[in-house]
Amino acid sequence: MKRTSLADRWQAYLRSTSEQERPITPVLLLTISSIIMMPLLDGFRFGRIVLVMLIGVAALMALTRTGASRRIRLGASIAVISAIIATSGPAATGGPLAQGTNPWQQILAQVMFVLMLVITPTVMLLRLLLRPRITLDTLAGALTAYLQIGLFFAALYRLLNLIDSDSFFGPGVETSEQTYQYFSFITLTTVGYGDYTPATEFGQTLASIEAIFGQVFLVTVVALTVSNLGREFPHRRRLHPEEESEESEESEESEESEESEESEESEESDESDESDESDESDESVAPGS
Repeated sequence: MKRTSLADRWQAYLRSTSEQERPITPVLLLTISSIIMMPLLDGFRFGRIVLVMLIGVAALMALTRTGASRRIRLGASIAVISAIIATSGPAATGGPLAQGTNPWQQILAQVMFVLMLVITPTVMLLRLLLRPRITLDTLAGALTAYLQIGLFFAALYRLLNLIDSDSFFGPGVETSEQTYQYFSFITLTTVGYGDYTPATEFGQTLASIEAIFGQVFLVTVVALTVSNLGREFPHRRRLHPEEESEESEESEESEESEESEESEESEESDESDESDESDESDESVAPGS
C-alpha cells in the first residue's frame, strides 16, 4: 500500500473541500451584531441563549462559506447545539449567568462555546488566505477572524471564572457577560483602561498572550491583506480545481474563437486574391479579343 506524506494529505484535503468563493461579509455583519447586542441582552432571562445562537450561526456560516470540510462543520454544529442545550438549563431558572442551579452544566456549555470559537476563526482564516485572489471579501474575513478571537478570549475568561470559586478579577468583583467581552477587546486592542485586571498569574498570562496576539494579527494578517488587495496568486489555483477548469475552458474557447477568426480572415484573403487574379486575367484577355 502506498504511503502518503502529510503534505499530500493536506493538499488532498484542500482539493476535496474546495468550493466556489462565497461572500464572507454577512458573517462579519452578524459577528458585529452579536457584539453590539451583548450588553442589551445581558440582563434578560434568555439573553445568553440568544447570544450563543447568534455567535453559533455566525461560526457555522463562516465555515460553510469558506468551504470547510463536512467533518469540521458537523463538529461545529454539535458544539453549537450542545452549548445552546447546556445554556438553556441555567437560563430557564432565571438566575444570574454565573449562579445557575447546575454549575457543571454552565461549564460544559462554556467549554463547547470556547471550542467553537477557537476552531472557526482558525479554519476560516486559513481557507480565506488560500484563495487565489485577495479581495475586499478576504479583508472582511480577516476582520471577522479578529473579532471572533476577541470573543474567544472573552469566553475563555468566563470559563476560568466558572471553574474557580473566586472571581477572575478577584474576590468581591461583580461580573457579567459584558464584563468579559469588554475586558477582552480592551486587551486585544491594547487600550488597557485598568478598571479591570486579572487577579491570578494565569489570568495575567492569558491577557498578555491576547494583547500580543492582537497586535501581531493586525500588523501581519490584516496589514498584508490590505497591502495585497487585488493581487492574484496563480500557484494557489491548483488548490481550486473548479476555478482552474473554468479558466482552462475559457482559454480553450478563446483559442477556438481566435482560430475561427484567423481561418475566416484567411478565407477572405484567399477569396480576395482569387478575385484579383480573375480580374487580371480578364484584363489580359480583353486586348487580344
